[in-house]
Amino acid sequence: MQKAVPIEIEHLRRDQLAREERAVLQTTEQRQHQRRMQENAALLLKALGSRPDTAPQVVQALTQLVDGAQLDNAEQLLAQGFAQLSSSNEAQTLDEQQRALAQRLKDDAPAPDRNTWLAERAQAPRDPRLQQIDRHIAELYLLQGAACAAPFVQALARAEAQPQAQQSNLLLDSLVIELADNSRGFQLSRDSLTKLHDLANEVRTHLDAGNEALLEHVSQCTTSTSQAMVSELTSRCEAILAAHVQAQAALARREAMLQGLAELGYEVREGMITAWADSGKIVLRKSATPGYGVELGGKAENGRMQVRAVALSRDRDTQRDKDIETIWCNEFGRLQAMLQGNGSELLIERAMGVGETPLKEVLAAEDEDMAAAAQLWTK
Repeated sequence: MQKAVPIEIEHLRRDQLAREERAVLQTTEQRQHQRRMQENAALLLKALGSRPDTAPQVVQALTQLVDGAQLDNAEQLLAQGFAQLSSSNEAQTLDEQQRALAQRLKDDAPAPDRNTWLAERAQAPRDPRLQQIDRHIAELYLLQGAACAAPFVQALARAEAQPQAQQSNLLLDSLVIELADNSRGFQLSRDSLTKLHDLANEVRTHLDAGNEALLEHVSQCTTSTSQAMVSELTSRCEAILAAHVQAQAALARREAMLQGLAELGYEVREGMITAWADSGKIVLRKSATPGYGVELGGKAENGRMQVRAVALSRDRDTQRDKDIETIWCNEFGRLQAMLQGNGSELLIERAMGVGETPLKEVLAAEDEDMAAAAQLWTK
């Protein structure tokens, strides 16, 4: 699961990006098609302006297209305008010789075709900035909504309406920069928010008391939330998860050590893991070596522990202490091998030689009770 889940998440992420890209391209093509309709309508309107026989309704419809209206019958209106343009109503003032000349020229030239006429104008050089702007605006509509795209659409209309080319170019350059900055900022915000929600989902699976308010705060975050707030919440979630991982690792270390010592014959009882975590150390007995044991100490959270042989009684033959330490050194090697076989590793940072220091005396609980009772009796 740990290997498969990240792969599946990455697959879904790429699929989402691919779907968004297709939607953005489709919306961009729609905007560019609408732009071509406007340009063609403007050309037709200009060409028909000098013709007195142009139908008023055709002029009105073409004017609406030029103003940016999205009409369902736009293609039909352009066809009507082109038919009006290509009509051959010749003026009655032409004499026979002029009409003959016009007819000869008409026969020599290819007949006008609407699709050819529109295709020639569609292939005319286009400002690449307009294509960039159309794509950015399409992204705004799809990912951030019409309200976010509206100011940029209005800025584009103002730039295109400028009568002077220099002023129009300045406005278009500025608009391209603003849209690019907005796109980068939104992408960064969305990536940060996605990371925050992923971390919050992990925190939710390990829900502890006191995290409910944090998770509620995260659920209210959107792409409009400040980056400072998102970063702060992300750091808090990461700290919670790091502490959880550290606690789980410490528990695993304690369990591995106690399991290994149990296989070596030491007495491991229920509650020793908790006692070790609470007091910082525990002592394990072994029936084969009465009066002696092993003390486990240190904090498993940081991965550093102290293990040593100890004496459980003051009344003992101290001559056996070195033998016990020698036995424990051999057992420690076996413990290392067992842990390594289970996928763990036990490294030695510092080792004391046998007999280098006196064996530490640790009284068992019942011995401490008897000593305390004897002290009270003597009083």
